[in-house]
Amino acid sequence: MRDPYLNKYGILTNKLGIDTDHKKLMQAEADICFLKLINIDSLKVICFDKNLIKQIHKHIFEDIYPWAGEFRVTPLFKEELVLPGYSIPYSDPEEIDNDLDKKLTELNSIAWQNMTTSEIAYTYARKIALIWKVHPFRDGNTRTMLSFSFLYAKEHGFPFDMKTFTDGLNRQYFENGAVSKYSIRDKIVLACLDEKDYPEIEHLANIFEEAINNYEEKSIKHK
Repeated sequence: MRDPYLNKYGILTNKLGIDTDHKKLMQAEADICFLKLINIDSLKVICFDKNLIKQIHKHIFEDIYPWAGEFRVTPLFKEELVLPGYSIPYSDPEEIDNDLDKKLTELNSIAWQNMTTSEIAYTYARKIALIWKVHPFRDGNTRTMLSFSFLYAKEHGFPFDMKTFTDGLNRQYFENGAVSKYSIRDKIVLACLDEKDYPEIEHLANIFEEAINNYEEKSIKHK
């Protein structure tokens, strides 16, 4: 099946007039999305549901993709560096709505008040990773879910430092090409694995806990 989101050169259909240069599109996307991420607070949140997820995606990507804010209509396969040769089994297009409703209901039913910061970070990391696993959009799922997690955490009493997230978006490499620092996406992949595949939730939980602590430290400094 042909991917309806790609042009004849294999580039994501976009509003920027970039038709043949994937690297140029990714750089433009990163630059534009960074500005949208740092003002994600401007969104009006009514409730934490799939409509908010659509709203966030549209906010971040509406200047780049004509399909911003729309759930994908095609299956996805993305080979992962941390799962060599394998892709996460993302939701089929016809299952996206129901899968999101189920995962968001589970998230919204959690009582966070009596948890320690470490407990919050671990539980939250697993829940956010499982929502991300639905992968409702053709592109931009990680930035959308990080923005969602930022807004949700703020509303529920454990606000995040967004800079902690933006600093960890890109994978970093040594001069010899080996990975020196894995991206947040890599950590989400490991955190969303089925129980039978031994998910490694602690990597994502650590960056969530770091984001909570960094927010608290900055708040103290500005008092």
